[in-house]
Amino acid sequence: MGIGKWITSPKFQVGQHDWAIGYYPQGNKDHNGKYVSIFLELIQTRSIDVTAEFGFELLDKYGNISTTTLKLLYHTFTSKESNWGVWDFFERTKLEQSYIKDDYFILRVSIIVESGSDIISTGFLCERLQKFREENEHTDVTFNVDGKIFVAHRLILAAHSPVFKAELFGSMVESNMDSIIKINEMIPSVFKAMLDFMYNRSFSVNEKLLVDCEVPMSSTAFLQHLLVAADRYAIEKLKAICEWKLVERISMDTVLSTLEVAEMNNSSKLKNKCLQFIDNRDVNCTFLSGKDMKMLPPNLYRTR
Repeated sequence: MGIGKWITSPKFQVGQHDWAIGYYPQGNKDHNGKYVSIFLELIQTRSIDVTAEFGFELLDKYGNISTTTLKLLYHTFTSKESNWGVWDFFERTKLEQSYIKDDYFILRVSIIVESGSDIISTGFLCERLQKFREENEHTDVTFNVDGKIFVAHRLILAAHSPVFKAELFGSMVESNMDSIIKINEMIPSVFKAMLDFMYNRSFSVNEKLLVDCEVPMSSTAFLQHLLVAADRYAIEKLKAICEWKLVERISMDTVLSTLEVAEMNNSSKLKNKCLQFIDNRDVNCTFLSGKDMKMLPPNLYRTR
């Protein structure tokens, strides 16, 4: 592209503000194109100062966080200084040698926005990678989940899950690039939600879709399945979100099945919330085989 030229990411929202990432593949003229440069930009629609702490770091070809590339910054974004970053973020030749795989690399951006007493944090949502998956572009791993086929990128999965990392880059049979990996004891819509989270840091619990999915279920039952899947693959942030959403849904109809899931999957906080609910309402704690519990046998997701 040339020194001083840049590209801008799709905008994303953190703390009720719109942001974008600016990337200079050959940096600026002060460094003669030796370094790539990364900037965070506040896209302002009104004149307001926004203070943020943010960091840039690279993931290597195997999905590991490279602590040597971590750059932490603190800046108050104003109408006059709406972007801030690092001109000498990383040496370009080393980036090409050690971090690029299949013509792309992964940059993780963490942002904390200060807003009064609230602190909201998130990661950059990489819409481009999601599009790659949806269009089967550069994908290198295929899964068969109860007869339904899913494709993905090994590096993305390994970056979020140590279990996937061991399976896809280790000596296990799943590391064979040509093999289709069969996932047992999981509902396809749950597996898709787990993939969506690893690509977007978000997933959808749509009541209509749940009625039309392979096994019709309530949103609570779906979240229970997703929590078990997150625990199975050690995706801790997804598991924490499921726990939080299940706490919101605790009721007389759901507390026993949720308690069972919490007990089976080492969710101590969720378990304690269920026990508090039971204690406060003097619930008869007998585990009954309701319609949700029939979909959660004791060994669910425990073996493959």
